[in-house]
Amino acid sequence: MRISAPYHKQSQRGGMLFISVFVIIVLGMLGMTLTNLLATSAETITYEVLGLRALNAAKSGLEVQISLAFPLNTSPPQPTVCTDNNQTLVGTGFNSCSFNAKCIEETGVGSSGITYYRFSSTGTCTSSGITVNRTVAVDARTL
Repeated sequence: MRISAPYHKQSQRGGMLFISVFVIIVLGMLGMTLTNLLATSAETITYEVLGLRALNAAKSGLEVQISLAFPLNTSPPQPTVCTDNNQTLVGTGFNSCSFNAKCIEETGVGSSGITYYRFSSTGTCTSSGITVNRTVAVDARTL
């Protein structure tokens, strides 16, 4: 009885070529996906950093606006004229950042004599063509 091999060398020619092409394509696609993921991650971090800087710029503008409206050298603090304020910030953390602070004054209803103030500030930071804005607001009133 003679045992023959199920496959001959002639029928196996080119099999490794298909497997290697398949592996190269799969690894190439995996590499492109990882590259895209890293680029997206870097862009997300850029937006987060600029967003945090813009939020801090807006908070700084709000603090400046409130300190101008309610000076600390009077007892009790008497509000001054409510005006808008725009500034470009300088410093390591605030490169290319600015704020636009606004103040709205409303006299209370009736004869209460209470004046209400609405302070809002928008911080804007720009870097490499990306601009991020953050807005904060606070309400205050006279005593």
